[in-house]
Amino acid sequence: MSTSTRVHRLENGIRLATISMPHMASVSMGLWAGGGSRHERPREHGMAHFVEHMLFKGTSDRSAEEISRHIESLGASIDGFTVEDHTAYQVKGPSEKFGRLFEVLSDLYLNPCFDPAEIDSEKQVIREEIAMVHDQPSQYLEDLISEAAWGREHPLGRSITGTEESLESFRRADVETFHQRIYRGRHTVVSVAGNIDHDEVADVVAARLGSLAPGEALACEPAPPPHPQHRFHEDGGQEQAHVALSFRNVDRHDPARYPQKLLNVILGENMSSRLFQVIREQRGLCYEVQSDLISFSDVGALQIYLALSPGNLSEALRSISGILDDLRQRGVTSTELEEAKSYVIGQNRISLENTSAQMMWAGESLLYFDDWIDPDHAHRMLESVTLEDIREAARVAFDPDTLCSAIIGPADSRSQLAQWLGR
Repeated sequence: MSTSTRVHRLENGIRLATISMPHMASVSMGLWAGGGSRHERPREHGMAHFVEHMLFKGTSDRSAEEISRHIESLGASIDGFTVEDHTAYQVKGPSEKFGRLFEVLSDLYLNPCFDPAEIDSEKQVIREEIAMVHDQPSQYLEDLISEAAWGREHPLGRSITGTEESLESFRRADVETFHQRIYRGRHTVVSVAGNIDHDEVADVVAARLGSLAPGEALACEPAPPPHPQHRFHEDGGQEQAHVALSFRNVDRHDPARYPQKLLNVILGENMSSRLFQVIREQRGLCYEVQSDLISFSDVGALQIYLALSPGNLSEALRSISGILDDLRQRGVTSTELEEAKSYVIGQNRISLENTSAQMMWAGESLLYFDDWIDPDHAHRMLESVTLEDIREAARVAFDPDTLCSAIIGPADSRSQLAQWLGR
């Protein structure tokens, strides 16, 4: 596979990355706004997600139906998502249709009409989305553990979707103000991967987005200091308890992110991990258990999730304690470390055979690091991690003074978790 990545910057601050993959028939393009729920002001809770929805509801030239019809009639698909620190809009389609596809994508990014009737209609859609999240314990748990880890009053601790009350307060002027603050040149990244030519893509992007105002720098509230907090949602109708544990971790710029990534793989990212093998396979205490590493510009978290019968909760928590203590005190074996390296690097190389993954890699590189990060460089950094690095990573990661928790389940689940936390 042959790829060639080039980075270009427009005068208004827009950053463009192109990844030429001449062997592919497709093109994947991403248009990213470097602002998400973390950049909301207190009265804007849920606004980043709401604006993402509204951009699909029509522009000055296209209705919502015309946006989807134009994209799909060209053999392509379109979607968007909002997270804490950015919002993304993505299209994948035939490479020869790039110009026409980017015209639609850039139109919705630049020219949303924010029709008041559509605003009211979309509020109801998101109310249904909020209700759906609350009906699905595994999703609702994500909101609860964020609230516990960062606090109710911090943007990182608030749900990305907002609440019914915050949605109700949104007016057209509020939506326009947020869009005008966030969707500006210095916060915008364009990433295009596939059978494309860099110069042709750069010309199209400049023609469509070159007049976008640069905008002002975005500020966000710093991460709060660690403060162990715990959230419980009693649900007697649940046959299972859903539990999340969160420890503070390093930010995405810290060199220690490489050993922390490998530590997370060994702990609970795949089926060979200690959590999966001990708690699920050997002891049969649960069906689902995993760990995840989250990182932002100034802070991170390592989180453990499990769903199980409440009767197995105490034993599962004791097993987790044993695994974490062993990682802190003894570290990992050389076999575990080498297998984790092989897994991460191999999975990354396989995914980058896809235009969508190349587009995501380049887009996130520009958003997070203001430059393209060569995947081979990341692989070399992973290869350089030592057993001592992993032992230190475990010592930092599993600090009980930073432990937060959340649980959804029947009442006795709470007492079992409280007893474990007390120990």
